Amino acid sequence: METAYRYSVEKATLQFGTDAIKRSFEKKKARSVKGKGNLDGRETKQVITEILRYFNFVEIEGKGANRIFVCNGKREEVLDKKELQNYSNCGQGQMIYRTTLEELILMYLKYGNRKYLTITTRKLAYEIGAITKEIYELSRLKGQGERSDYHKKFKEIEAFTGVDYSLLFDVANRETGRIIKNIETILEDLCIHNIIHYVPVTNGVIEGERGKAEEHEMLDPMLVAEIVVKQRQLREKYNVVINDLRFKLNNDRVKAYKKEEWEYLKTLGYTRIYNTNMIVLKAWDKEIENYFKKRKELKEVFMLEHREFAIDKAKNRNNDFFNKPVRVKKAIESLGGKPKPKFSETEYDRVFGTNILEIDYITQLKFSNIYAEEFGELLKLLQDYHAEAN
Repeated sequence: METAYRYSVEKATLQFGTDAIKRSFEKKKARSVKGKGNLDGRETKQVITEILRYFNFVEIEGKGANRIFVCNGKREEVLDKKELQNYSNCGQGQMIYRTTLEELILMYLKYGNRKYLTITTRKLAYEIGAITKEIYELSRLKGQGERSDYHKKFKEIEAFTGVDYSLLFDVANRETGRIIKNIETILEDLCIHNIIHYVPVTNGVIEGERGKAEEHEMLDPMLVAEIVVKQRQLREKYNVVINDLRFKLNNDRVKAYKKEEWEYLKTLGYTRIYNTNMIVLKAWDKEIENYFKKRKELKEVFMLEHREFAIDKAKNRNNDFFNKPVRVKKAIESLGGKPKPKFSETEYDRVFGTNILEIDYITQLKFSNIYAEEFGELLKLLQDYHAEAN
């Protein structure tokens, strides 16, 4: 029988951790009442990556500082780190939770209770547990009035009493947007590798008769093209842009546009249309066997990995507040044709001489250098609240 090598958190850290991880571990150990150090999610992932250079498999038993790294399949040759990198570029950062997100998507396609063949990327994020119901609903809200009303009701929930409006939507919209882009990247990649059939489509909503549920119908691409042209003509007619339709719902021109658009869609038999995706699992078990794990465990892993990544990004934004010059678009002077000089001021510099600290909560947090901490705590609260319902 093959020998299993077992490492405590401390032994794994000393043998496979970087110098930075070892220092972090010792600091936590010194602060611990029980004299035990620990690793956070990011540090654990780095240690596992290093362990896999020496072993084919590694599993973790137990929880917290009492975890045991169980390693099997000792390699004859130590692998190069590049061979184990399982990350995917995503914007300026990296999607450290890519594998977990892939597994959640594939598990949903294989076992999920799907009412429709099509699904929006945002709804898919909710269905697989990458975002909670609360984050999903917050990210869907349109317009200042709708958001303010929701925020007032939201604060009545004991867990969210005192949550600031601007930070709430900063967390919900920023992280939902990030996950949606992550999912889109993964879907495209899975499609290229023949794991799924993935086609962006447009659905039309048919109003239900006599209290019956509405129906969703996939539209013919030629009809979609006609509708898109009509919508462009209406936006031009009422002098509105796409962002106005999302954020300026009380604007008279937006209301006029919405009314005529609705009347036009009714002539086609629909109350509204929306962009969505047709996603069908294409591969069979043997082709995707390495993707599957227990779904509940995967969701918990994803939430932790995502939160660690999101906090790192928030730290970068807070650092940029003090150190990164504010971007200013080049503007051409009316006479002479010379560009105006670039500004070298940071967001921090621009606070002075203004009342922005009195009115902007996000700026207050960055100015006090606690933005990342507050961002992470609220994200965790949103993830944990009603998490079992997802």
